[in-house]
Amino acid sequence: MKYKYICCIVCMLLAVCMFAQAPDILWTKTYGGVMEDIGYSIQQTSDGGYIVAGYTESFGAGEKDVWILRLDSLGDTLRTKTYGEAGWDLAASIQHTTDNGYIVVGTKVFCILDGVWLLKISDYGDTLWTKTIGFPGTYGGWGGSDVKA
Repeated sequence: MKYKYICCIVCMLLAVCMFAQAPDILWTKTYGGVMEDIGYSIQQTSDGGYIVAGYTESFGAGEKDVWILRLDSLGDTLRTKTYGEAGWDLAASIQHTTDNGYIVVGTKVFCILDGVWLLKISDYGDTLWTKTIGFPGTYGGWGGSDVKA
């Protein structure tokens, strides 16, 4: 009796899998240059577009710089901006804030010193303020999904 039920369930699952449709892909895009460019965090914006935070080696002032991309609802680039100096400046997370700006959390590394880097930007990408909290010998800033604005 159990065998019949198990066979029946397996057959139903196979039938569902055979006739299930793959999800529709609305769009796919590639962003970046010839070096390593990585996005770590994406949020949908109030206008239906997206904001992406990560880092770039292709653009910017340092070895790696925070890279913020603002996209429309179809994934087309509205604007991009880099933030940082010499060394590594990496974004781990971006969150919308109540004043319609964004808070970015990441890591700032120069030589052997590193720390958590907070970057507050306007909706247009202008830097409003930055703060680095240094922790020599550690690698901080990668728990950014816990940041609530």
